[in-house]
Amino acid sequence: MHLEFHGAAGGVTGSHTVIDTGKGRLAVDAGTFQGGERQEELNHRGFGHNVRGLRALVLTHAHIDHSGRVPLLVKDGFGGPLFCTSATADLCDIMWRDSARLMEEQSTHERRHPDQGPARPPLYDEGDVERALRRFRPAGYGEPFGAAGVPVLLRDAGHILGSATVEFELGGRKLVMSGDLGRPGSPILRDPQPVLEADWLVLESTYGDRDHADKADRGRRLFEIVKETVGRGGNVVIPAFAVGRTQELLYELNHYAEKGLLRGVPVFVDSPMAISASEIYRRHPECYDDETRGLLSWGDDPLAFPGMGFTRSREDSKAINELREPHIVISASGMCAGGRIVHHLAHNIERPDSTILFVGFQAEGTLGRRIKERARGIRLFGREFETRAHVEVLDSFSAHADRSELMDWLGAFKRFPETVFVNHGERSSSDSLAEAIRARFGADVLVPAQGSKVVLE
Repeated sequence: MHLEFHGAAGGVTGSHTVIDTGKGRLAVDAGTFQGGERQEELNHRGFGHNVRGLRALVLTHAHIDHSGRVPLLVKDGFGGPLFCTSATADLCDIMWRDSARLMEEQSTHERRHPDQGPARPPLYDEGDVERALRRFRPAGYGEPFGAAGVPVLLRDAGHILGSATVEFELGGRKLVMSGDLGRPGSPILRDPQPVLEADWLVLESTYGDRDHADKADRGRRLFEIVKETVGRGGNVVIPAFAVGRTQELLYELNHYAEKGLLRGVPVFVDSPMAISASEIYRRHPECYDDETRGLLSWGDDPLAFPGMGFTRSREDSKAINELREPHIVISASGMCAGGRIVHHLAHNIERPDSTILFVGFQAEGTLGRRIKERARGIRLFGREFETRAHVEVLDSFSAHADRSELMDWLGAFKRFPETVFVNHGERSSSDSLAEAIRARFGADVLVPAQGSKVVLE
């Protein structure tokens, strides 16, 4: 038996791991690489193996860096079942359709502007998405099922709606894939569920080298940033992932809006996908924590409040930038890799009174990373912009467990894994977490490279 790491090894995107049991092959995740030209090239190179040989695919969650190439997998010949939670399946429906549309728009733009480089065809189209959606076989948390002859169990990872840690029984031994682990005490969703025993563990390390700021303080700090920006007469522009981060921002803003502290400051969710995702969140209360269930039982929707507006059409989106009064706009993509957020950046990044607020991880090579690191010159729509806006970072909104939270999750094991494979992190982050695990637990810890194969012994 062996593992093959075809993505999210040495980086945080493009998750794709293959398990070869000797009797069959199955995969976990098939995500999109994000971060620049090199990562885009990886998307077009295929998967690094013959996908027709896969008998099944298990998805940990719907984020595009974990699920975004599933339609391409199907297009390239994968014909097996696709297992995940029902919430993940619902989210993938909207995310893949949006992805196909954006890729077609990008390809059309490149064909019309050959001076900006050769046009790449979309990875997949709407038809590929439809074929991929037909492969879903939803499974509930704690309900065992079989994939390619292997017993599988999903546990709540607490990262986004429907996210899962996956357990595989391989010949009487257990392989656990953490997926992306969430943060204990985060609103809306339950805490990550502990795993008590494993022989091998594949563990994410997005924030493996650092801790977040205090989560309990994040709502107050968010309000302070809004108050300071509005006082200057500027706008607060928040690049946010449509799934997970947007809903947590609304949850925190709800508290201040209901107290009347945001009166006169419109809040816009300018992302059709985020609007649809919020609707899907409402359809899956089985994923909620007790606090959110309590709010709903009292008729209080934590994702809606006075002064909040949704913008689906392009015309409504453009109208936001014509407003004279200060406002808050939450828009995708979270790493500023495209979408409506880029237009809002173009209207605000040269305004000293406005604030660009980052609330999530910005991968190396992305526009968001360059702005976060306060690069002076930013290129948008073929022209240079100077970064004059305030740039703020609230990593306490991250949906990823930080170093201490990862170590606490590991501490719940009653029988610690003999071998831990640390992936889904930039190399420095993975190496740092690996060293910490060795020191505390005495385990054999490996940081696999992209394309590597590791024998399970």
